Amino acid sequence: MNLLGILVAFISPMAHAVSNIFDSYVSGTVFKRIPTTIFYVNLTNILGILCLPLFGPIHSLPVEAWLLVGLLAAINIGYQFPYFAALNRTDTSVVAALFQIEKVFIPVWAFLIVGEVLHPIQYLGFGIIILFSLLLNISRKTHIKINSGFWLMCLVSIMLSFDGAFCKALLEHTDWVSAAFWVAVISFVMQFMMIFIRPVRTDIVKSFGKYRRRFGAFVFIEIFDQLGSFSPIFALSLIPVLVDSGIQSVQPIFVALYGLVLAKVFGKRFHEDISRGAMIKKILCFIMIGVGVGMTLLV
Repeated sequence: MNLLGILVAFISPMAHAVSNIFDSYVSGTVFKRIPTTIFYVNLTNILGILCLPLFGPIHSLPVEAWLLVGLLAAINIGYQFPYFAALNRTDTSVVAALFQIEKVFIPVWAFLIVGEVLHPIQYLGFGIIILFSLLLNISRKTHIKINSGFWLMCLVSIMLSFDGAFCKALLEHTDWVSAAFWVAVISFVMQFMMIFIRPVRTDIVKSFGKYRRRFGAFVFIEIFDQLGSFSPIFALSLIPVLVDSGIQSVQPIFVALYGLVLAKVFGKRFHEDISRGAMIKKILCFIMIGVGVGMTLLV
């Protein structure tokens, strides 16, 4: 196993945890409408695109690779609609943990598409992921609250379950710098399609002042967002999809820890319950979800 690939893969959950917290702050606090939030959160992505040529030359792609680029770009933009909706409904670290539901759909597609049957311990791991994801939604001892945030993240997970496989397939046609560059460019272009919808365009224009006043914060977070986005593409050029997928499962732990520190420093400005009982429950559930992910990778 390539050690460099494993170390780089860990950059993604650490960096994306910062982005998750910022996304939670921006969504519903700075911008009221989800399309406007997506537009401005992704607007500073141009900085990452401009920096990518520093890591190597950008190559043109063969015709067959452009379908994969289009699919990856559509996933990159599309998943953000249910993702930001979920952030408005539940704690940020819980949303980050529910990203792990993505792993459940991988064997589903494998069974439906190619008839692949997994080892029983792997199915047990998937069961643990589902169980402790549900436990994160328990609000009372006698009442299990499965709110809309859970179902929204199920939709997110379905969409993202294709991402790693498509990315790995794209890397068969080009290097990681070119793959990241073209996916980022097409994603950037796709986000502007929202301005053709009049109500969305009106709110985007109306909200420009809020974005301008916080431009420095958006640029700062862009560094973490791009680190979180580009590092797994590089890692996937060195390690298998399932290994990278398993490493990403530690992200909610970083979200909870960052949220706890930020709440102590800046006060209750983030969507995160940091009470002792809530934090203990979250950490235990995050650990068990990680155990479940690990079991899916054993065989």
